[in-house]
Amino acid sequence: MNAILLNPTLHRLGLTLLHALWEDTFIGLVTWAGLALLRREDARFRYRWACTGLMAMVLAPMATFVALAPGAAPSGIQGADLTIWAPPVQAGSALSLAAFGAFLPWVAVLWMLGASAMLLRLGGGLWWLDRFYLVQARPAPAAWNTRLQDLAQRMGLSRRVRLLVSDRAQSPLAMGWLKPAILLPASALLALSPDALEAVLAHELAHLRRNDYLANLLQTLAEALLFFHPAAWWLSRQIRDTREHCCDDAAAALLGDPLPLAEGLAVLAALRRAPTDPEPALAAARGTLMHRITRLFQPRPSQAPSLRGLLLLLVGLSLCGATALATRQVNSARPAPIHDFSLNQIRVAYRPAPPACPAEAKAKGISGTVIVEVVLGTDGRVESAKALSGPEALQPAAVGWARAWRFKPAQVNGQPVRARLQLTLTFRLRNPKAILEVDSNHTKLAYRPPAPAYPAAAKAKGITGTVVVEAVIGLDGRVESAQALEGPEALRPTAVDYAKGWRFEPVRKDGKPVKARVKLTMPFRLR
Repeated sequence: MNAILLNPTLHRLGLTLLHALWEDTFIGLVTWAGLALLRREDARFRYRWACTGLMAMVLAPMATFVALAPGAAPSGIQGADLTIWAPPVQAGSALSLAAFGAFLPWVAVLWMLGASAMLLRLGGGLWWLDRFYLVQARPAPAAWNTRLQDLAQRMGLSRRVRLLVSDRAQSPLAMGWLKPAILLPASALLALSPDALEAVLAHELAHLRRNDYLANLLQTLAEALLFFHPAAWWLSRQIRDTREHCCDDAAAALLGDPLPLAEGLAVLAALRRAPTDPEPALAAARGTLMHRITRLFQPRPSQAPSLRGLLLLLVGLSLCGATALATRQVNSARPAPIHDFSLNQIRVAYRPAPPACPAEAKAKGISGTVIVEVVLGTDGRVESAKALSGPEALQPAAVGWARAWRFKPAQVNGQPVRARLQLTLTFRLRNPKAILEVDSNHTKLAYRPPAPAYPAAAKAKGITGTVVVEAVIGLDGRVESAQALEGPEALRPTAVDYAKGWRFEPVRKDGKPVKARVKLTMPFRLR
């Protein structure tokens, strides 16, 4: 369980879900404002606006999850990473961001459990419809089948639609996408007049022509992903109600008279025995009945002042966005102060592999050490890097290497700050025939000893950091020698002794075993 909860993807997912709370709230407010301004507009336009809002609610957390992804590290150094943990160090009782971050994996796990339950509910509902409705349904009378096909032709529906009768169904259901079918309650054939039943069938055909079955499945999937957000459920209800309005309008337009549909809706509502049914595409009797009937007889306004209101809303939102952007630019023009740190005072999130000696410098026999000064942003990324000393021929390679580092944000009084520190890179010229320089991904580890105990003196002083150990692998794969190149002095002896216990498969060149030099990165962390 600990290994799962330490997974960085779960941390990122948990943080994404927290961001989704305000992101989807904002999207819901914008969608609500648009629907309010468009309340006199055509139902199809309102439906598209609401669907766009729900789609934005799904896509916004996805974009956030991608944006929170850390920079990818080359595979060449993964094999050398080893984190050595020590028992927890008491650092006070204040609740820090790191402590809060411990709950993020649980947020992600709870979301996955909830989304899985919602998806199982969806699958169970589809199985129930097929097992207890479609399987036990029977074909409708031939006369009504003929009448249905005639309505489908008039509506422009090219697919053949089956008309079935069920004793279990409590309201008409439009189901299926590739093989569509309309399921009628047996009582509807007796209770509805021919004109009212024809209007109800036209309503269900409108669902099929609009592919509402598939749209509703996608909508239910969005509900499963956003089950934790009330705005998603509210918007989903608006979409379903507006979908019914679209189909009501289509049926009334096809028949030329809204009265039969209003009659059919009223009778169907009286026939229903239960308040809810599992329905992939909503039945004709769903929604607020009186509101739907009233809509059928309301004249449409000749003007559309709501479009002007929507334009004003969009202009207002644009001004808010421009103001926020301008504020951000003003703040960026006055950068936060920079605090000086040493390398062992900041946790390293990603250390790139040292670059090879530049070809021109190597050809001239130039070697030496380059000291690079880097400035870190509050997110731990390198904002700038410049070489302070060292051979000029080696400085560009050293600066490029320094820019690829990633750190945990430096903190002062618990707040992330910009930081300045120095990195050291040594370029050595060696005889390639004597010892072969290899990356860790070119070696195969035969044995890694258990992690050593955290040095007591370093633990007592709260010293952490990363030690880079250079090891020479002999012809038999054993470590012949090891030396620490970088890292806190208090941690170097432990790292060197630990590296000497590693065993590798012999490194080969042209099929023959050779001596090889490899760098091992060993982070020491207090927890």
